[in-house]
Amino acid sequence: MLQEFNVSTNEMNKGLSLVTHALSARPVKTIYNGVLVDAKDNMLVMTATDGEMTIRTSVDAEVKTPGETVFPAKLLSELIRRQSMGEVSFSVEDNNVARINSLGSKTNMMGMNAEDFPEIRDISNAQEVHLPAGKLRNAISRIMFAVSTDESRKTLTGILMEFYASETRLVSIDGFRMALMNIEAENEVPAGKEFSSVIISGRILNELSKILPDDDTEVTLCFNASHVVISFGTVRLYTTLLIGEFIDYKHILPTSAQTEIEVEKTPLFDALERCSLMAREGKSNLITMEIGETGLRMNSRAERGDVHEELPVLLHGQPLKISFNSQYLMDVIRNVEAKEIRMCFQTNVSPCIVRPKEGNQFVFLVLPIRTFD
Repeated sequence: MLQEFNVSTNEMNKGLSLVTHALSARPVKTIYNGVLVDAKDNMLVMTATDGEMTIRTSVDAEVKTPGETVFPAKLLSELIRRQSMGEVSFSVEDNNVARINSLGSKTNMMGMNAEDFPEIRDISNAQEVHLPAGKLRNAISRIMFAVSTDESRKTLTGILMEFYASETRLVSIDGFRMALMNIEAENEVPAGKEFSSVIISGRILNELSKILPDDDTEVTLCFNASHVVISFGTVRLYTTLLIGEFIDYKHILPTSAQTEIEVEKTPLFDALERCSLMAREGKSNLITMEIGETGLRMNSRAERGDVHEELPVLLHGQPLKISFNSQYLMDVIRNVEAKEIRMCFQTNVSPCIVRPKEGNQFVFLVLPIRTFD
């Protein structure tokens, strides 16, 4: 007997639902279709990888014969998900054929050799930081829209994480928009440095955000110059860092504003949605904003018609007329986590900065579109 254990369907479902986030829709190796199940010490350690991201977790089990087997991950996950609540037993023969029994249900499944599964190693010479899971999950989800998909600028397909003594910053830039979220956190900074930083694939952090709990569970990021391990509870995610220079976002943030407005987020977003309906009908997906003493006017035009909106705002500085791609501006406002915001402008061809009315929990940037009236 190669392997024999009993496990509750509920526990195995939980574990598989976590590790299968590491699977690729188009795996480059057959073994990447599998989940490594290591039965030992009355637990199952389950691991899945796509070659770039690896997720590992453990669940309680009654282990009769310790051993390792690689099962077809999606098939096993679907099978266990459809089993009745209760216990399921596994017996794996030396030829990697698994006999899976549960309340009258009997399945034979062909596994793969565990020796073919890539070895997963912990990292050395590492720095650690700790963040609350709910806040990290929220920050990732709110800046994903500005992660670039341009593979020729690899670092911009990632999210920059900067660890300062009293805060952690997450930054994404795609060339048209920038998103920055701050998380209050106490970090140990290497001697002589203001902060430390890593760049992690946006795709991988997006998958991480889907499995992070929405509470204060502590998440530990352990990283060196090339790798990072992210752990919480019984879950560990392994991946390589993106190596290279990220855009120096601090130098693209304007330090002053000729025009600044204070506006409520919800009415602004609702008006943008209505304008975008017509903007999408046009060739340029354009929304024009006219800021004046009497408030904010927005309009969009297309062959099928036009939309005009007016909103009360508090103006500081000079009146301004400026145009944006409606989708880019909506992406920014949609992800604002504040009732009231400040929108800051220098000229009608320089970036618009969106901040909370009070505090510094986020900074968003969106480029305007130059128009010729």
